[in-house]
Amino acid sequence: MSMAQRNGRYTVADYQTWPDEERWELIDGEAYMMTPAPSGRHQQISSEVGGQLWTALKASPCVLYYAPTDLAFEAAEDTDTVVQPDLFIMCGPHKSNGQVIGIPVLVIEILSLTTARRDKVTKRALYERVGVKEYWIVDPVYEVIDVFVHDGTRYSRNQTVAKGDSVSVSMLDGVLVDVEAVFTKNRASETEE
Repeated sequence: MSMAQRNGRYTVADYQTWPDEERWELIDGEAYMMTPAPSGRHQQISSEVGGQLWTALKASPCVLYYAPTDLAFEAAEDTDTVVQPDLFIMCGPHKSNGQVIGIPVLVIEILSLTTARRDKVTKRALYERVGVKEYWIVDPVYEVIDVFVHDGTRYSRNQTVAKGDSVSVSMLDGVLVDVEAVFTKNRASETEE
C-alpha cells in the first residue's frame, strides 16, 4: 500500500520500509511527500549554488551533499526525523551509510510553491532546534537568499542577500556564493516558473 494512503506517526525504521519510488521526509514523526519533482529553475539554482560551494570546498575536509540524500540528526532507529535538504554541508565526523547522520554546518532549501511553508516554518524550527549552524532559504521568485545563523541557542542573525551581493558561510572561512550568478537564468529555464 502506498504511503500516500496512510496517516499516523512514524520512525526512521518505518521510513526505511517505504517504497523507493515515493520520496518522503519525516519530521517529528509526521510524513511529508516530496512531490512534484523540482522544476528546471529549481535545479538550475541548485546546480549553481552547489557548483560554487563545491569549488570553494575542494581543499576542505567538509563534504557537500545534494538532494535526494537522506539526512538524520541521530542514528537511533526510533528517531522520528529524516529530511532531504536541497543542499547541505557536513564537516568533521558523520556517518553515511545510506543516509547521512549528524548536524550540518549549512543547510540550504530552495523554495517552491509546494514546499515554501514547510521550508520557512517547519524546517526552520527543526534546523534551529537540532543546532544546524546556518540555514539558507533561497527564493527563486524574489531572487533573494534569507540567511539564518545559529548562536548556540537559536537563529539570532537574519540577513537577506539579493542579486549583486555575495553571501559567505559564517562557519567556513573564504566560502562565498555569488548571488548574481545564482539567479541568472539560462535560456532553458526562462519559460519556467
